[in-house]
Amino acid sequence: MNTQHYTQIFNDLRGGILAMDSVTARLACSRRAEQLLDQLDAEKSYEAGRVAERVLGIEATGATTPAALGGDIREELLQLINDISAATVAPVEVVSEPVLTVEEVAQRWNVSAKTISRWRNRGLIARTFTFDGRQRVGFLESSLNRFSATHPKLIRRGSLFSRITEEERTHTLRRADEMLNNGTPISKVVATLARDTQRSLESIRQLLKQAGKSEGLVGGKLSERAERRLYKEFRRGKSLSALAQQYGIDPKAAARALNRARAERIFELPLDFMSSPDFNKPGADEAILAATPVAPSGQRMPRKPSDLPAYIASLYDVPLLTAAQETHLFRKYNYLKFKASQLREKLDRTRPKAQLLDEIESLYRDAIETKNLITRSNLRLVVAVAKKYIGSTGDLFEKVSEGNLSLMRAVEKFDYTRGFKFSTYATWAIKKNYIRAYSNEVKQSDRFRTGHEELLDASPGHRSDPTSQLAAQRRREDQVSNIMERLTDRERQIISSRFGIGSQREPMTLKDVGVELGVSKERVRQIEARAMQKLREAAVTARLENLSDSGEFTFQSN
Repeated sequence: MNTQHYTQIFNDLRGGILAMDSVTARLACSRRAEQLLDQLDAEKSYEAGRVAERVLGIEATGATTPAALGGDIREELLQLINDISAATVAPVEVVSEPVLTVEEVAQRWNVSAKTISRWRNRGLIARTFTFDGRQRVGFLESSLNRFSATHPKLIRRGSLFSRITEEERTHTLRRADEMLNNGTPISKVVATLARDTQRSLESIRQLLKQAGKSEGLVGGKLSERAERRLYKEFRRGKSLSALAQQYGIDPKAAARALNRARAERIFELPLDFMSSPDFNKPGADEAILAATPVAPSGQRMPRKPSDLPAYIASLYDVPLLTAAQETHLFRKYNYLKFKASQLREKLDRTRPKAQLLDEIESLYRDAIETKNLITRSNLRLVVAVAKKYIGSTGDLFEKVSEGNLSLMRAVEKFDYTRGFKFSTYATWAIKKNYIRAYSNEVKQSDRFRTGHEELLDASPGHRSDPTSQLAAQRRREDQVSNIMERLTDRERQIISSRFGIGSQREPMTLKDVGVELGVSKERVRQIEARAMQKLREAAVTARLENLSDSGEFTFQSN
């Protein structure tokens, strides 16, 4: 079947109709094309020329023309009708039959305007007309009759989803409240309301969902998704009674939903720990959870390096841990997670006890506080290692940030029972991460390295002496302290919280920062990534300014 030939016939037909001066003649062709839509069998073949003659309303010539399947011809006719409508904006007064607006059709069939728009994709023919001097979409009476005759079930089903009036909505929600408070299962509530209001089950479900009565109510209780949202709102300060009213459940049911959400969060907590025989000994609580040993008197604070930005130098205000303190804190940290893990095994997901939840959450909070104390006391170690890996043009802030993440992971994985110093293990972990990152950077730079850059690197005339390198380094370090000012308040808060910046700061996880700010963990990650990109761009700008000021790069004209 030659597609090009029959398509050309319809292209010629379209051109001929649009060339007609008479608006009435164009509309007549459009109506005849619409009438043919229901007469075509999608699987049968029809001569394109015969169809074109029917559209024009002329007698058949008898000449043989290319054939096409009815389905293909339907598409051509629909496109033809749309093209005629776009090019022929006729006043409704010249049309020989009634023309209805979208609102009038929606009212006739008891559906919404959005439903009418969706039905246009199902074959409901719309045209553009002029109503009182304004162009609007309209529907011919014959088009509506044709669509209702071919889609009776669709229209009947659509009427069940019609817009509910405010009076109906209030009455329906009041009845839903009464049944839910009496313990009626949500499935029965929906079925009863649908029957009494003569509406579809889905309409009632959507009504309850939009009103906050039933977001996933299953068997008379909230779904897991709704319970998580209830938990978040409770954490943000909303009272239990207000939440109960919002979700259409009684306060006791809201309390149970809150506890189930707390239990689910507890099951997601990372409670892996380094085991020790000490954990199972009698009196373990008294021995392990005792106060941290006091450092020997007279311990001197180390001198702050003079070449560091203020916010990094402030890390040196936190005293280092003694060997006894370090062992005590690591043992306490793992023991707290051990106890929380043991209690979690007793937790019933469906009916968690509030007292057990309180105990586990308290243990986990203490574990996080202990971890943060260990991390904060070792942040200067990150700075010491980072300074060795920044190179001549490196970014100290970025290296410290990367090192802080390695340090936090090292705290979680360190096995204190083996007798090693944590500083040894952490240094190895931080260096390993730097080496891996450097290797990736080298691979990336090799992919995009140009011959011009190699020439600059190899040229003796562009090598800087140690004095100029030191001066450039100090200028860069001065600029680092100003980089944070380029961030918004929220970005600065997240970066400071995540990487332990400030004397009273402690590194926090994405989840903890999210809880503090009242946003999701994923949102914190997005803001952090955006802030880090700003900092990297600022660092690049600072490096270019340094190179230009110091004369390390000179551009000569040919």
